Amino acid sequence: MKLLFIVNPIAGSGSTLRALPLIEEYCQQRSVEYSIIKTKYKGHATELARDAISSPRFHGIIAVGGDGTVMEVANGLTGSSIPLGILPLGTGNDLAKALNIPIDIKKALYIVTNGRTKLIDTINYGNKYFFNVASVGFDAEIARDIEKMKRWISGKTAYYLSALLKFFTYRDKYVYLEIDGKEFETPILLLAIANGTHYGGGMYVNPMGSINDGYIDVILIKPVPRYLFPFLFPKFIKGQHLDLPYVATFRCKSINIKSNENLPVNGDGDIITTTPVRFSISDKPILVYY
Repeated sequence: MKLLFIVNPIAGSGSTLRALPLIEEYCQQRSVEYSIIKTKYKGHATELARDAISSPRFHGIIAVGGDGTVMEVANGLTGSSIPLGILPLGTGNDLAKALNIPIDIKKALYIVTNGRTKLIDTINYGNKYFFNVASVGFDAEIARDIEKMKRWISGKTAYYLSALLKFFTYRDKYVYLEIDGKEFETPILLLAIANGTHYGGGMYVNPMGSINDGYIDVILIKPVPRYLFPFLFPKFIKGQHLDLPYVATFRCKSINIKSNENLPVNGDGDIITTTPVRFSISDKPILVYY
């Protein structure tokens, strides 16, 4: 077995760099051939993964970092027969949660070197893909604002501070949706397009979700009175929100999202595009270690 570890050196406040000696020791003790490459800029992990599969020398490509790193590596592997491995060393690690990959690095390495794989769904928008959860509305604006805050504050502190500020400044959005050909319009607090189950560092947005059922799960949350936020937000975190009167859910193969303004779209922890956007189940699933 020969593995390529693609490492984001700034993910997890340096936890990826601290993990390198452990990765090397683990592989050497088990006679696993390996190479390690560190990313240098946004999008570099996708380029490295594509280069690796263009002249197949590796049995697996391992993303070492958070959800953003995983998404980049996976975009480079989509459509190939080389499996994706995940060492979840970022802030959120939400795709790892959907796959039941442990945060403990030795246990995660065991999953990779054990070699068991399965196909999971991929969701495309244009010529790109996301793999866990995308969203529009309240949480997407938080994700956009976090990027600005990261210059001064990192990790979950940035998320919670951004969420607190957004609580006072957010204006509910109005969207036009086409879900598997059925059109309607609605105000939203947020709209989640889910393949996985968790996002935002562990919030259980899609408790009924399956990452390989061939469907997109749409969770639509209509505007909620602000005074109810402190009472309802814990339900959202725990996955107890689906039966609330503000929530509607759909299962579909595709969804078109339009608005009178260009709304930011969060995908796997990063702002990936703006509305209008179309998401659909791709005919190119990806192979992952689990």
